[in-house]
Amino acid sequence: MKTDITPKMRFAGSFSYINTNTYCVDLGGNVVLRIGSLGSPHGRIYFTDNGNPPNDIQIPAGITVTDVTRNRPVAPVFLRPFGDFIIGYPTSYEITFNNQVVVSLVNQEQSVVEIANNLYHFVE
Repeated sequence: MKTDITPKMRFAGSFSYINTNTYCVDLGGNVVLRIGSLGSPHGRIYFTDNGNPPNDIQIPAGITVTDVTRNRPVAPVFLRPFGDFIIGYPTSYEITFNNQVVVSLVNQEQSVVEIANNLYHFVE
C-alpha cells in the first residue's frame, strides 16, 4: 500500500468525506479534476472545464483511478452522462493522467486529541 508522498508530489491540503467542500486540481488544458463528497463515507471524482461557472465534461482520455489499498483499478460509473469515479473512506487512491500520477488521496487512521486546559500533554 502506498502511503508516502513521493518526491514528485507535495502536500496540497485535505479532502473530507464529511463536508460539502469540493477539492479542485487544475490539470491544465481547460481540465479541472474535482473531488466531492456524496455523504460519508462516499465521494466522487469528476471533471469540469475552467468556466465560471464550470461546465461538467467527459472523463478525459488518459485518466485512470487506482485503489492503492487493494491494488486494483476503479472503473468509472455513468450515472450521469459525463462519468464519475466513486471513492470511499478508508481507501487510498492514485489518479494518473497520461501515465503520470497527478493526485494521491492518502487516507490515514488518526484522531485529534483534546484535553482539559489545565492538563499537560506529551508524546513519547
